[in-house]
Amino acid sequence: MAAFADSLGRCGMIELDVRLSKDGVAMVCHDHQLVRTTDAVLMAAELGLASLAVVDWRLDQLRRLDTGAWFLRHDPFGTLASGIADRGQVLASLPLRIPTLREVLAWAVVHRMPLNIELKDMEQPLVNERLATTVIREVAAARADALVLLSSFNHPMLRLCRSLAPTIALAVLQEGEHPPDPIDYLRALEACAYHLADTLVDFAILRAMRSAGIHVNVFTVNDPVRQRQLFGAGVTGVFTDFLPDKQTVSPSE
Repeated sequence: MAAFADSLGRCGMIELDVRLSKDGVAMVCHDHQLVRTTDAVLMAAELGLASLAVVDWRLDQLRRLDTGAWFLRHDPFGTLASGIADRGQVLASLPLRIPTLREVLAWAVVHRMPLNIELKDMEQPLVNERLATTVIREVAAARADALVLLSSFNHPMLRLCRSLAPTIALAVLQEGEHPPDPIDYLRALEACAYHLADTLVDFAILRAMRSAGIHVNVFTVNDPVRQRQLFGAGVTGVFTDFLPDKQTVSPSE
């Protein structure tokens, strides 16, 4: 939530990832395992838990984890060392907790911040179905349909989302290789956007997508030179770990 708050006025949309807790709560958490960004290894022993997977922890157990201190220890992007991020400010924000999707949606509605919600593949069809159903329910309860874009690498989940919520925007996440006839593929899914890895960018396909009215967003692009190249070629947006200064933000970025 600290990162989300700091992004206000500096980007056009926030991308986040959603998984289910053991008791079926939609949690905003990227990793399958809790090891990298929380103190779950220590807390698991106290709670008597053997697994460190998000799906094996209940909401009340997840709420006991600190998901901010790792940033101070590892400085993952070198932003503390360079002075871009302030160590004292991070310390003052601790402890940070893993938010629920419901909390983030409420925050987004207040601030009118669009969200790209990626549904993570839970690797079990029934759990994936529960995740899609839960996310759709939470978006509807928050009356956030117009602010939300749902995306996933698991395209059957997108088909389910479309059947459950005909008006919510969908985006196809893709890496490795393009699907055959990608424009027809996206139209069959009723998706309005194509989210592809930077290594997969093909300018001919990009031009065809844009001519067909499909938005194309590229991940993950931290190099400003590459960002400008992609925008110049017609991409709609880029996913980035770094935000421009508030004074220099462009509506297209």
